[in-house]
Amino acid sequence: MLGSFWVRILAAILLAWLPAAAARIPHRYIVELDTAPVAEAVARFSPRRSLRSSEAQAHRSRIRSEQAALKRQLEARKVRVLDSVDTVANALFIDVPDDDVSLLSSLPGIKRLSPVRTVRMLLDHAVKLTGAVAAWNQLGQEHAGEGVKIAIIDSGIDPTHPGLQPGGLAAPEGYPKVGSDADLPYTNGKIIVARSYVSLLASRDPDYSPRDHVGHGTALAMAAAGIPNAGPLGTISGVAPRAYLGNYKIFGTPGFNDNATNDAILKALDDAVADGMDIINLSLGDDFASRLSDDIEVQAVERASQAGVIVVAAAGNSGPELNTISSPATAPSVISVGASTNDRTYAFSVEVAGIGKFVALAGDGPAPISPVAAPLADVAPLDGSGRACDSLPPKSLENRIALILRGNCTFELKLIHAQQAGAVAAVVYAAPDSPDPVSMAVGAATLPALMVSNADGRKMQQAAATQPPPVATLRFTRDLVPIEGNRLASFSAAGPNVDLSIKPDLLATGTDLYIATQSLDPRGDMYDPSGYALVDGTSFSAPLVAGAAAVVKSARPGLTVDQYRSLLINTAQPVTTSTGETAPVQRTGAGVLDVGAALRSTAALSPVSLSFGAGGPAISAEASLTITNLGETSEMFTISVAPLNTVAAPTVALNTLEIPPHSSAAVPVTWNASSLTPGAYDGFLTVTGVTSGAVLRAPYWYASTDGVPAAIHIMDSIDSARRGSLQKDAILFRVTDVAGVPVAGVDPVVTVLSGGGAIRRVVSYDSQTPGLFGVDVILGATPGLNVIRIQVGSVTADVTIQGL
Repeated sequence: MLGSFWVRILAAILLAWLPAAAARIPHRYIVELDTAPVAEAVARFSPRRSLRSSEAQAHRSRIRSEQAALKRQLEARKVRVLDSVDTVANALFIDVPDDDVSLLSSLPGIKRLSPVRTVRMLLDHAVKLTGAVAAWNQLGQEHAGEGVKIAIIDSGIDPTHPGLQPGGLAAPEGYPKVGSDADLPYTNGKIIVARSYVSLLASRDPDYSPRDHVGHGTALAMAAAGIPNAGPLGTISGVAPRAYLGNYKIFGTPGFNDNATNDAILKALDDAVADGMDIINLSLGDDFASRLSDDIEVQAVERASQAGVIVVAAAGNSGPELNTISSPATAPSVISVGASTNDRTYAFSVEVAGIGKFVALAGDGPAPISPVAAPLADVAPLDGSGRACDSLPPKSLENRIALILRGNCTFELKLIHAQQAGAVAAVVYAAPDSPDPVSMAVGAATLPALMVSNADGRKMQQAAATQPPPVATLRFTRDLVPIEGNRLASFSAAGPNVDLSIKPDLLATGTDLYIATQSLDPRGDMYDPSGYALVDGTSFSAPLVAGAAAVVKSARPGLTVDQYRSLLINTAQPVTTSTGETAPVQRTGAGVLDVGAALRSTAALSPVSLSFGAGGPAISAEASLTITNLGETSEMFTISVAPLNTVAAPTVALNTLEIPPHSSAAVPVTWNASSLTPGAYDGFLTVTGVTSGAVLRAPYWYASTDGVPAAIHIMDSIDSARRGSLQKDAILFRVTDVAGVPVAGVDPVVTVLSGGGAIRRVVSYDSQTPGLFGVDVILGATPGLNVIRIQVGSVTADVTIQGL
């Protein structure tokens, strides 16, 4: 129990505990009690049965009695108790004026007080890339995920969507479970739980039901367990179409409650475990991840794992910078999922005969319904620059599609010149210094046009030089376009984790997913009247892994959470970069999800990855990798080391090891090296079953660090504010070394380059979020741009804020 002195001290610092951008909710707190929650107290018993055992019920009764006593004392002090949890956390959620928090100092049994903060959704052919088709071939799609229950803690689930119908399923005994009888219409034979926690959110909401006003939760449910269904662009299916779904709504109506609060998440987690869910999906996060010991959500999901529940969480969309994993994907027992690229998208396209089809972006000019086809003609031989900024010879592009380089003049002028030279359409390609296509503002130009990347434009330029020139076809309606799959998505969050462990654990498809969404509320970010949308984000990678977990758990019942985690993580396939090298483990974990390999594997590893932490230029460390033979016969395993950096690597004491069925053996791992230059040293310990052919890869990592800043990551900044105003935490940034390890013991120099403002304060939040700094800015007295420079050592970063 906290002494009254320490509670008073805590009350004094609570308001400064989080940076402003972490969005704490005024006068809302989570009060944790001393007594261990049910999941933790009975973890020594068999997992799922323990929550229903007499010991568990007795402990739950004790907790509720203690909570009732504390609730009476709180209410006597005019503190409003909003709700409570007892399974994965022992806590009350309260509403109390911030100035009155110190009144709690005299109350017994309080372990910790935490301000309620907000979290956000992590949204910013896929099934084929996960290996699900291979798994279906082994099991039959009609059995994939059979009997397994997946909780979707998100914005709700649309029970009327064609992809979320029962498909012959009936709710198992004891279901459906609902928050109230009014929630029953939001269940069916597949969606067997419907609960809403919108009443706990920051603002009054017009809809407290479990229905989805955003589309995010419906999309997650579809990715994990949707049945085959046809949208306008094609037929889709979830990974585990025979799994059940639980709807735990924590995001409210757009414009009222766009973010969720962590007390609502805790309540949903608590109910999902108590409801008997087998898998929980969390496609949400807080980029300002706390240290694990201070993170109540991390501790809650760890207890859920102890209770036998597989928890999957999206890693976050703050990449490609290192050290950007969101909470609660930071939790050790969570399967933390980053994003890989799809192998196709639906987009406007330019197809050039003989070289392929390319993704294109349209501008705001004419968009013909029918494709436009004509021979391709490069403008460069006509004007010497290829930019078409000057008039072109009459009829020089007659009945041709002009190929034009971006730059030096407006899109409008380029297209007018091409049309005057006789072109029937144009393809604009991006410049080398800004190689991605953009949506073009074409003004008064009426020539149909699309824009492609610099790399694709260069390919077209080479083709246009041949005789006769190839025919190009421009399509202004969405069409299937092949792209390079199983690469690391550019936005995917990267490790190291807040405790310097390896995260994410693996990747799954997170770009160009064609998915179900809601057609109820046009205000929702993912609204589409068709009920289908194209989306990106680690949000959608996570439920693919949750569905994969359901497939494996259904087909291979009786294993532990750690063994299921290993089957999914350690059978992942390597990720290569565009240059053909294996990608670093702190960006990809073990690799890309392969459900078929997880089903076939005869072994599991513990731990799933080995972090040797961070230190100086010398390392002398020992670890152990345990191999469990899940097969029915003895198997010989070979163990090898595959370093990505050949300068230094660990060694294993055993290169071969025979393990009896259903038995385990440990392999000692040692690492001795010196004179390491600063940077990351990583690779894989590879375990291969000689008879079965099963291959498992456990990533390893060590950072040699000298504390020298190498990067400044702007984690958040305001875009604009009133001129002359003081903006607390207007900029939040993290300082890291070359390996992504936070550098806290530095004194950043922050200056105003232009705009006439001033810097009021630079504060370190390292005690809560490793390596994090905040900057309080006074904007200039006149309207205009305020440019602020951050410098740490030789590294700089500039931030621009508009004074209004």
